[in-house]
Amino acid sequence: MTKQNITSYKDLVQAKVAIINFHKGDENEYLRISIARDACYTSFNSIEWKSDQMSEIKNEIAAWRRENPDAEVIDIKIAKKRSLYNKMEEELLELQERHRADCEVYTEITQGEVWSRKPKRTHASDGLGEIAAIDKLLAS
Repeated sequence: MTKQNITSYKDLVQAKVAIINFHKGDENEYLRISIARDACYTSFNSIEWKSDQMSEIKNEIAAWRRENPDAEVIDIKIAKKRSLYNKMEEELLELQERHRADCEVYTEITQGEVWSRKPKRTHASDGLGEIAAIDKLLAS
């Protein structure tokens, strides 16, 4: 087994591409693209989730500050939240770099297509017409 030393952003991208390209052959093209797309979705969702967590903490700190405008001493719980928020900022930067790498990998795997988040469907699927067929069967 070859051990790869990943010390740079370029190494990270190359390693991710190599892992996906393990699935060789034309018959696995869709699989490779799906793996790259899934990585983009996962890293994007991680950024959104972390941002939501940070927003909640920031709102709690802001509420405390509004309630204590003349405070000279900070509440220990608020101090811990501020410390946690600072750590989350650092983590968010890492998540953003991961997502940037995943998008770069997707572009390479798809030979130039740029990943973009697709909106969630706003309509319900009828199971390729199966629900309508079942309803029709049951109505007779």
